Amino acid sequence: QAFGALLKQLPNKQEMDALITDVNQAGLGRGLQFDLFKPEAETVSEFYAETPITVKVTGGYHDIAAFVSDVSKLSRIVTLQNVSMLPAKDGVLNMDATVKTYRYLDDEEVISRKQQAKEQKK
Repeated sequence: QAFGALLKQLPNKQEMDALITDVNQAGLGRGLQFDLFKPEAETVSEFYAETPITVKVTGGYHDIAAFVSDVSKLSRIVTLQNVSMLPAKDGVLNMDATVKTYRYLDDEEVISRKQQAKEQKK
């Protein structure tokens, strides 16, 4: 049951675009200006894949904090890493961070990864 509950927090491949949109909307909903929102190449592990998104936002301290809080409340697993905040002009801040989203690999992807691993051992 615990594994099933955790699995529900990981979107499948088709749900990833919606999750990325949710992260973006969390920032826009708090009035932040996105200077950069760039999904990077996916990294695949044995049972899951992670997609890092490089973000640069500008806004007030409380708005950035509310954005981070909103991201933490998403129904999916999303982490913020490598966070850097620097003051900008007019009392606003610039925040650079890497937002990592995770998804589970569907059965076909897991089988394909296992076949690739077998072929590499030969």
